[in-house]
Amino acid sequence: MAMLLALLAVGCRSTRQAATTAPATVAAPAAPQRQLTVITFSAIVNGFSASGQMRVAEDSVLWVSVNKLVELGRAMATPDSVWLTTTFGDHSFAGSYDDLQQLTKRHITFDDMQAMAMADDAGEQISQLAASLGLNATVYVTGRRKVNKLAFPFKK
Repeated sequence: MAMLLALLAVGCRSTRQAATTAPATVAAPAAPQRQLTVITFSAIVNGFSASGQMRVAEDSVLWVSVNKLVELGRAMATPDSVWLTTTFGDHSFAGSYDDLQQLTKRHITFDDMQAMAMADDAGEQISQLAASLGLNATVYVTGRRKVNKLAFPFKK
């Protein structure tokens, strides 16, 4: 492959000399940055083990993806709505926090979920929330890192 690229570069070269001037440099405007916290976890829920990733853009959005060889489900929460879906089966939810409260019989807000995900004992807090919903779950946070991402996908 490298030889092919070298041959193309040499074969397409012009033999005429052109006057070269340094191109004017124009600085591109700096794109606004937003820090994203990426949290990896493993969980055992009712005897079923899985792993996943949470991505948190502070005060903006929280994404969750759960895997066991393939993706099992996704969730996204913003300050005004929640969206959940499973890859297998016909389970999905999209609605407001009031709708979520009616479904779970528990008061949950975006701020609560964000604080839970960012807490040092996030695994324990999520396990306790799952227990309050009738699930036998143990969640372990296996990693946490911060990543800079462009702000354009986020509304603020």
